[in-house]
Amino acid sequence: MRSHNQHELLLFAFEYPPISGGIARLCAGIGETLNRDGVNARVLTQDCAVPVLDPSLPEIRVDPRRPIREWRAFQWLRREIRKPFQSRQITICGVWYPEGLVAHLAGVRPLVILAHGAELLPPVGQWRRPFWNALQRLVLENANLVIANSEYTHRLVSRVAPKAHVKTLPLAVDPVRFAPGNRESAKMKLGVSGKRVLCTVSRIHHYKAHDTVLRAIANLTPDEREELVYMVVGEGPHEQALRQQAVELGIESHVRWLGFVSDEDLPEVYCASDLFVLCTRDAPKERAVEGFGLVFLEAQSCGIPVVGSRIGGIPEAIKDGGGGWLIEQDDCRKLTEIIRQLIDSPELFCVAGTQARQRVLRENTWDLYIQRFLMLLQATEIVHQQTQARIPVAHGL
Repeated sequence: MRSHNQHELLLFAFEYPPISGGIARLCAGIGETLNRDGVNARVLTQDCAVPVLDPSLPEIRVDPRRPIREWRAFQWLRREIRKPFQSRQITICGVWYPEGLVAHLAGVRPLVILAHGAELLPPVGQWRRPFWNALQRLVLENANLVIANSEYTHRLVSRVAPKAHVKTLPLAVDPVRFAPGNRESAKMKLGVSGKRVLCTVSRIHHYKAHDTVLRAIANLTPDEREELVYMVVGEGPHEQALRQQAVELGIESHVRWLGFVSDEDLPEVYCASDLFVLCTRDAPKERAVEGFGLVFLEAQSCGIPVVGSRIGGIPEAIKDGGGGWLIEQDDCRKLTEIIRQLIDSPELFCVAGTQARQRVLRENTWDLYIQRFLMLLQATEIVHQQTQARIPVAHGL
């Protein structure tokens, strides 16, 4: 007989809180929601300089230095599979490499791998591609299930691993944590009272196309720009070039560089915004693409309308005309029109924000995600392999 303290689900993710980013928030959301719903879960991740004061799941943390972390995780997994209950444990890997590869080499079964987008693109170095492609195919095709965050990512998986068992499951957000708040109070706290506020939350890389937003703002008249503030949340190697561009465009006084903002403080940043903008460009040569864009859901859940480019999986995160706008890549003219409309008719954006929030509640809550997630496990017969597992059965949506 199994004791009640044995675990049925292991989340293996090196990108996990307090590390920030979309993959970390996704993995944490899966684990926390499953745990809340009665599934015993724990996480295997890397140690972090920031102390974890109150972890929501039991944690196994390994030395973060590479390749030591991969070796330590491999050793831990090998010890686990020797335990009698391991054959009844589901392991979910946050990404195919390195977690999926380490789990595969350790002999972990059943194995589920999450797919996000950019990690499936070929490496920049031509000499690495044959080996890398073979490794991807080996790991993905031997997993019991690959869960893609969009149809776009699904196609990427199928292209690199034609025999992989892949299903699509759009991302989710916590509508209680990311909820509409007092906008004026949030603006006051962030020092942008009395302004129409644009916001981008993203790592600052060239392919994230912050420059498209800067050029769109520069296209406004001086009087229109006086109504506006653009908050840039995040850090990255392209920040200094963007700061210089803002100066050259004469709009530096309208841009606020907020730097790193913790996951706990993100909802307030969204709530201080009137429009969320992320116009990512397709840049396969840089191994960069937006497979979905969790930040779009977070903003919409806070009642903030969004603008995104019509590339990658972004069209699956935004309903054009239903709480958001889709524009063509690098189309700063169209973005200028939308910003000008925000300045002239802010009430329309309040309506769009309400539509965005309602869409999230209908389609993208964590409860819905976990129901669909469990249904995929059942359809793949992963749950049925766990003869005594206490994973709840998902009933209709």
